[in-house]
Amino acid sequence: MQDEYCEWSVTRLADGRISRVTFTCEGPEYWQFLAATDPAKVLDLYRGHIDPAVQPNDLLTSAGTYNPRNKWNSGTSKGAMHLIQQNNTLGAEIELAAGASNTRAPKGVLLTNDQDLVRCGAYGQAERHSDPTIGGGVNLLARTDANISLANPVGIYFAGLNTAGWASPDGTQPALFWKITRGTAEKAVRAVFEVPADRGYLVSDVTINGKPIKFGGQISDFISMKLTGVAMNIGKSAHPPIAGCKSRAAKTAGLTKIDVASTLRRPATPARY
Repeated sequence: MQDEYCEWSVTRLADGRISRVTFTCEGPEYWQFLAATDPAKVLDLYRGHIDPAVQPNDLLTSAGTYNPRNKWNSGTSKGAMHLIQQNNTLGAEIELAAGASNTRAPKGVLLTNDQDLVRCGAYGQAERHSDPTIGGGVNLLARTDANISLANPVGIYFAGLNTAGWASPDGTQPALFWKITRGTAEKAVRAVFEVPADRGYLVSDVTINGKPIKFGGQISDFISMKLTGVAMNIGKSAHPPIAGCKSRAAKTAGLTKIDVASTLRRPATPARY
């Protein structure tokens, strides 16, 4: 089970050694929408990032709609075009950020601890690393008495790979093997960790704290994720803290069917609140 808004696919040679690990943090909602509006683009992206052999019908359900868990995006060996773990959705991120935008003071004591906030606000799962961290960061902005939102385009992105304690056979910095392949440097949604062919060795020959890389999860432990909260009217938008906690945990938002026609009919410039 890959969660924390980061999922990956491992490419191995016949002898089991790793030649490449591909990471994605892109939500499925974008792909669902794109498939309903420009299916040719979806096919082109799959062929470019996953495999030139991808066929149109590979990506569709029996009803002819996009299948997020298609044969090229349902496991950990053929590829990872976008997130599929049930909690790794754009809706879940928005739900977490929205829930954390309320300050809370049960029994008159203002909560500031990440774990206390996620349990009291019931906007995520306390045992995950991402949910308390997301909530804590957003709530920190809320405690400045500000109007807050998520920066456009809304999403969770790769913040970087920390390769301290890593080593390669020829002394090359392993950080150089981390390449962003989709998105921008500031808003990366896809990355590949792969040793260039001219180096003469593979990902499995790179060590982390003295241990060779045998699994993609070893790399994922060193990847940082981020969302960006924005604030305005700091100090001028005071709202009294909520006095109590939610009595039951909120369900994490899953992937829902998008009404593409209605979305496309919306005004180009949304109302501002």
